[in-house]
Amino acid sequence: MEVIGDLLSRNLNQVIEEIIQVDQIDEQTVYSEITEYVATNRIKEHYKDLLEAIAGAPSEPSEGIGIWISGFFGSGKSSFAKNLGYVLSNPQVLGHSYSELFKDQLDHKRISDLAQFINTRIPTEMVMFDISKAKEVRRGDEKIAEVIYRRLLSHLGYAEDYDIAELEIELEGDGRLKEFIELSKKVNGNDWNAARKGAMKINYASAILCRMKPELFPQADSWGQGTTGEASCPQR
Repeated sequence: MEVIGDLLSRNLNQVIEEIIQVDQIDEQTVYSEITEYVATNRIKEHYKDLLEAIAGAPSEPSEGIGIWISGFFGSGKSSFAKNLGYVLSNPQVLGHSYSELFKDQLDHKRISDLAQFINTRIPTEMVMFDISKAKEVRRGDEKIAEVIYRRLLSHLGYAEDYDIAELEIELEGDGRLKEFIELSKKVNGNDWNAARKGAMKINYASAILCRMKPELFPQADSWGQGTTGEASCPQR
């Protein structure tokens, strides 16, 4: 006997997420979200307005660099933000270009043209997270810029501690970060990825710098505490 499900191209047994989560990056979930997405004409206009502003920013810079998305619960705020981030960065999702999936779903020539222009001319790195659940939040009164900066550092592979991250960036610029990382195990007995997260991270970094640049950091705590003459540099 033929049933309604046999007449439809979509799988009615497919699990539909009740709430869109911006930090849910599983490819199957992301694919399902965009291929099931239905945008109203008003939402399409919002996408068009934002993409036009982004596409025109390089030639007409503006201080208006932030976007505030508001609406009632269930109005599609998370979907809108997530789709915008993904279409700008245009990752591959289950072998498909996300931007192409987005353009097919919205079926809007102007939006498609803008997305194509941005993907070609303005390469974008997406850092997407839910600040209400982010591990980078350390205090309730913390400035949102600090949380976002720590997330950016983590996304780029640097330490979340500002001092350690700045050190890594400087060493990377000098072409000596790899040497620094390799010395961590020899000097401190810990892999750098683990050492930079603990309470002793400043001490560990200082000891490594003492080994690398004894002429600048003659003592094991010179970088972290200032040269006191109380600590000795690890033997080579």
